[in-house]
Amino acid sequence: MDVKYTDNGFYFCLRVSAIVFNKDLSKVLLFNVEGRQFYLLPGGKIHQLEESLDGIKREISEELGWENIDYSFFGISEEYVTDKGCDNHQINLIYKGIYKDDIKEEQFKGLEGDWANFRWVDVKDIDNYNIFPEFTKRVIKEPNKMFHTIDNLIKKNSTE
Repeated sequence: MDVKYTDNGFYFCLRVSAIVFNKDLSKVLLFNVEGRQFYLLPGGKIHQLEESLDGIKREISEELGWENIDYSFFGISEEYVTDKGCDNHQINLIYKGIYKDDIKEEQFKGLEGDWANFRWVDVKDIDNYNIFPEFTKRVIKEPNKMFHTIDNLIKKNSTE
């Protein structure tokens, strides 16, 4: 069971994701859900009593079938958004992953279905992509700097 709950118009989840680089850190793997106009980092919700490192290994294995990645903890993001009338609070534990094999395909579908699109992107071109959350581009460009970021779109939108 995932670490998440819903309460009267509020949703919380604990998530794990990875910024997966190729061996020389020149490319990064992005994920897109069919029909959406933005990219995300691969990952998903942590299961109850699951350690975060085990969670990201499980998620990448489920999504891609890959076991050949070296992971190290990279940072934490706190994300607050309103989606479909519901306030969402997400804590995301983010790992840096180094994919140890050669890239075989630049674009491909994930194992979970045709809706899951993956793409290797040149880090130098990362600003040309719409990625959510917004801080993701900055941390991709600084792969050796740990981070903690808070992206509170609920608070920003209420003050505008």
